[in-house]
Amino acid sequence: MEKVGITTGKFVAGLVIAILASSAIAAAVSTQLLIAGPQGPQGATGPAGPTGATGATGASGATGATGATGPQGLPGPPGPYLPDYDSGWVNLTSNSGKYFTITHNLNSVDMIIDIRGKTTASGGANQRYLGLTGNVQGWNKTYQGGNVALSVVQASDEGYALSGYSVSFGVGASFYLVKTDSAGNALWNRAYGGTGTDIAYSVVQASDGGYALAGETDSSGAGGIDFWLVKTDSAGNQQWNKTYGGTGSDYAYSMVQASDGGYVLAGQTNSFGAGGYDVYLVKTDASGNMQWNKTYGGEKWDSSSSVVQTGDGGYALAGYTHSYGVSSDFWLVKTDSAGDVLWSKTYGGGGGDSANSLVQTADGGYALAGETASFGAGINDFWLVKTDSAGNQQWNKTYGGTGFDLASSLVQTLDGGYSLAGQTYSYGAGNVDFWLVKTDSAGSQQWTKTYGGTGVDIAYSVVQASDGGYSLAGYTDSSGAGGIDFWLVKTDVELGLAWTDSTANTITLYRGATDINWNYVQVRIWKLD
Repeated sequence: MEKVGITTGKFVAGLVIAILASSAIAAAVSTQLLIAGPQGPQGATGPAGPTGATGATGASGATGATGATGPQGLPGPPGPYLPDYDSGWVNLTSNSGKYFTITHNLNSVDMIIDIRGKTTASGGANQRYLGLTGNVQGWNKTYQGGNVALSVVQASDEGYALSGYSVSFGVGASFYLVKTDSAGNALWNRAYGGTGTDIAYSVVQASDGGYALAGETDSSGAGGIDFWLVKTDSAGNQQWNKTYGGTGSDYAYSMVQASDGGYVLAGQTNSFGAGGYDVYLVKTDASGNMQWNKTYGGEKWDSSSSVVQTGDGGYALAGYTHSYGVSSDFWLVKTDSAGDVLWSKTYGGGGGDSANSLVQTADGGYALAGETASFGAGINDFWLVKTDSAGNQQWNKTYGGTGFDLASSLVQTLDGGYSLAGQTYSYGAGNVDFWLVKTDSAGSQQWTKTYGGTGVDIAYSVVQASDGGYSLAGYTDSSGAGGIDFWLVKTDVELGLAWTDSTANTITLYRGATDINWNYVQVRIWKLD
């Protein structure tokens, strides 16, 4: 008998019908059972049975035939083409303010030229101010009431602070401080001093935004002339002042703010020491209280014109010595943080040589600038001496003409070279002029500029400005209100590189005089014909 699926829900009724329909089965049953009564009503449908198991998956059908090839896509960008000429990276560190020629010998004027530069050999490529677009016009300003500016700093607001002396106030000469905006316009001026002679040789902007001025005074103090330190707030109002010295004459020519917030003043003294005049170094705390002082020198005349705090926390002083060396020689003294001498070196010849400015260089060595009568072309020349970190001379250079030329101030520039400022009788428009000399990192002269009129114009201090130009301070009697006045000269800024000329086989480029971005250049050329 065919098996009835459970899932039809008709199991009971189907069974009854099946039994009644089978005569063989009915006969067998009748011998044992009573005759059945009439058929009863159909029973209720039973509940659904559980779902049966899923059958096995059938076999996969055969793979269809490959479709036809689609239409061709758009062409991709062309691959790079090697240039017909590649100069490689050419060192231009000695070419500031100069024209130079790249020779490619392609005998073509129909070509594509790509020019790019680097600030350092390992740096990334750039095209900053390509076309010499970073030019800023220079300016100059005189300030009445001041007579001689001996020091200048660029302030945190990009203006300038100039210090020196004036005879326009009181009985004698006074410390004089002029503050300007970034365009050289005077914002305020202040005079400090008594009835005697007070001269500020050095100014720094202090860490609190005020100013500190150092120099000499005979208006107060213990002796005839003393070191004098004046501290002001940011508006030039005096906060305190201190004198340092003995019963003799003591002159502070240079000052720095130390890393601990105190001050370090250097100059000369005949109140203390071993000889006629000795180098005198004074260290104070942030309030001007003396912490210690040291003298350096022999039995003759020795002096320091410049001091820096070195990377190791000690100090380096530059000036001149008559006690050591050949004659009057450059003298470099290195001390520890307590002022104790670690070593000293002299540099010079048979004439008179004096170092007026000192910087610690980026390589840890030192550069000293001043004047020499031992070497050079004239009576007196600018002299630049470069040493290693131990004071051993690496090279020296002279700059000047047949007259008298004297460097008073030195900075290491952003491109690793040097700028020296002072006075020249050899060049310029007048009797004596401001003179600025720019060199590369090896001391090779790149360019020079004079500034001045028909009178006497002398620069005593130079800084490299935040825009890459230079600011020089001194005095002039060629212009101004009359007599002699503070004079501040801000030089032009030339940033970038320009393509100025070309032939079928060469192109000529010019690098800006104050540029710092194009120390290395690469020129690549693709011919189109």
